[in-house]
Amino acid sequence: MDVENMLKSISDGTPTPGGGAVGWIVLGQGTALLRMVSNLTLKSKKWSGGHDPSRTILDATADFEYRATDGYDADCHAYESVVNAYKLPEENQERQRGIESASLLAAEVPLELMETALEISLLSKGLFGLHNKNAHSDLISSGLLLKTAAIIGSKNVEANIPYLSSEDSVAVKARHEEFRMGLMDVIPMITEGGDL
Repeated sequence: MDVENMLKSISDGTPTPGGGAVGWIVLGQGTALLRMVSNLTLKSKKWSGGHDPSRTILDATADFEYRATDGYDADCHAYESVVNAYKLPEENQERQRGIESASLLAAEVPLELMETALEISLLSKGLFGLHNKNAHSDLISSGLLLKTAAIIGSKNVEANIPYLSSEDSVAVKARHEEFRMGLMDVIPMITEGGDL
């Protein structure tokens, strides 16, 4: 994915790619920085205490760029499914079911974004304090990007909840709250509060 073309695509004024898709790119950037810090930590015996968590991070995130770009594409597809459901004639008996089904997909993709941000944030927490201190600002930057991706995911889940069936709404709200609470616990640790 070419960065210049991606930015032009986002700014074109079309509904997709939108905020949810961008959240996956932000997640990818945060993960890339975490991997960079891990690699820098592994290069020196001085930071040997961080070697094991660095290896764990690199193993667990080996496919990060594909997860980010697949999430980006999935979010675009999910939103397009919602748009297509609303295009069905109002007298069509399947229209409401189609809207609910498409809205569920549009909630599940950002739920996965939140879950992935939590997973990677927990990996970052394991490295924190043991990392190459010359890359400390990069580790904080990674945490801030992961936080941003998580917030984007959360807001996109919340945007779709009103259009879900009652049963799906209960399930999505429960998962959303589970991930939100986990993120609220770990994010301050990997961002040092995130203040300017």
